[in-house]
Amino acid sequence: MKTVRLPDGREISYELTRKRVKNINFRAREDGIVAVSANSGVSVKQIEDFLVQRADFFLKAFEQIQKRARENNKNARIVRYLGRDYPVRVIENSREIAVIDDNECRVFTKSADEDYIAQLREQAVLTRFAVLCRELDSEVREHLREKGLTPPPTRISIKDMKSRWGSCSYTRGHISINSRLAAFPRETILSVFYHEYAHYWHHDHSNNFYRFLLEIYPDYYAHNSVLKQN
Repeated sequence: MKTVRLPDGREISYELTRKRVKNINFRAREDGIVAVSANSGVSVKQIEDFLVQRADFFLKAFEQIQKRARENNKNARIVRYLGRDYPVRVIENSREIAVIDDNECRVFTKSADEDYIAQLREQAVLTRFAVLCRELDSEVREHLREKGLTPPPTRISIKDMKSRWGSCSYTRGHISINSRLAAFPRETILSVFYHEYAHYWHHDHSNNFYRFLLEIYPDYYAHNSVLKQN
């Protein structure tokens, strides 16, 4: 998989397969990656130039894919958190809140509206995820200090991002984490934190960046690869 950076700093990831095809074929996948098939006569530069030119098209396509997924799942009586599926139990109550424990997600509400129930359970996930992100941030910063590195003061925000799992504004000391990561295992989320913190020392995705990343988090590929399959 490769990544092309857009003029505004955003990135599009793509996976190139060489085939005996006449035209270059592009497909926006559900995992946020553009699948590209082209013959051996087409250069990588040609492919990446096209991706940059059609960036808005692909980003909108990813947004539509995510929107359809949310619509398909909003009525499902199940919550996925940290790689586990939790059954949802709706309890008639005036509290209007949802909580996740070790076994299930309980939604307390007087409403029978499925959209509202989905909203409550999503808020429960985000509440727990925000706490987890603070814990992971502290864990990464402490590990970096143990390695003799000094990470700058950093503000962590959680966002519903369209095409990236995380981003680092290294000049502003700001790291954004995709809220959709709440569905993945803890170590996978941790790998994103290490990835974004590594940008303080290496601002691009060069070989030096990945060499540095593997030095501070050797298990990066083992855990981050899950994101390429979803």
